[in-house]
Amino acid sequence: MPKSDPRSLTPLDLPLVRRVMPQRLPLDMSAALTRGIHGMEDALLFSVPLADLGAPTLVMRNGDSGYVGQFRHRAGDPVAHLAFLAPEPQEGDMYDWTRLLEAIAFEAGKRGAHLVNAEVAEDHPVFVSFRMAGFAVYSRQVIMRRHPAPVPAVAHNLLRPEAPHDTFAISTLHANTVPRLLQQADPLPGAEGSGLVYERDGHMAGYLAVTEGKSGIVIKPYFHPEVYEQAPAIISSALAVLPRAAHLPVYLYARAYQDWLRGALEQVEFEPWLHQALMVKYTLVRVERTEPVALPGLEPNHLRPPVVDRPLPMHKRAAGRHNPNRAGWATLWKRPSRRLRQHEPYGTSNNR
Repeated sequence: MPKSDPRSLTPLDLPLVRRVMPQRLPLDMSAALTRGIHGMEDALLFSVPLADLGAPTLVMRNGDSGYVGQFRHRAGDPVAHLAFLAPEPQEGDMYDWTRLLEAIAFEAGKRGAHLVNAEVAEDHPVFVSFRMAGFAVYSRQVIMRRHPAPVPAVAHNLLRPEAPHDTFAISTLHANTVPRLLQQADPLPGAEGSGLVYERDGHMAGYLAVTEGKSGIVIKPYFHPEVYEQAPAIISSALAVLPRAAHLPVYLYARAYQDWLRGALEQVEFEPWLHQALMVKYTLVRVERTEPVALPGLEPNHLRPPVVDRPLPMHKRAAGRHNPNRAGWATLWKRPSRRLRQHEPYGTSNNR
């Protein structure tokens, strides 16, 4: 089969998707670790005309080789998440994967996404394709894992469930603890009411965004720097209040700006599992252009009239002694509050 350009999935491409799906490479770890990758099901639904369930799938063919990529994007969201690439990229086909990644970013921009992100291991062969497609490393992260095991009991529960009135406090904590560049690339999870809150002295000092699924539990922590000593106790309380933590693996993100968190997690039976880089590509390009502005003071050759550019209206005055047509030019020399007296010689007394 000849080489083709990246395009949207059609029902004729479903055999290709079914064949390469077992060798896929996940790029949205939060979804992959909790719900698994439902790439085949999403691809089947996306191939139906007029069906838009937020999982666009693109395919590309090069001879006998086929390439499939899928991203997730909800209408109105500024961020799109790359879900997977299939089959898992290997050495030697980086240019084909680069073309597909560029097409995915273009398609995400058409849907209204401002940027596309993906979680990629820096030692993976596809990392080169991401860089060639214009993706940049915004942060590095370590995913810590705790194997299913009985959860030790805690003396005092330090956490409470998230409430609707916590929205502003959570946003403030996120804005004050996460680097500004990373806030754009990885905003707060959209699911409300699924987090755990830690308060100290009446103020929110920690927030755990929890995502649960049939395959595992993912926790993204947001801690104020002053509570790092309480981090092990906070994580232990989180495990105690999650009923499925004893039966499912628990994964916890530790970003580069949270490097201190790794030591605290090792105290509560977490171990480093996966080292990755958060890669981001913007679909919008800032364009700057100069527009000439006319400044009359700096352009003496370009004169502008002080009035509108049209004939001035002529107002008629009633005939009388003040009519310029009768008074003649002599009235132009008359002082405002003086009148020349008849038969009086011109002199100082008449011009005071």
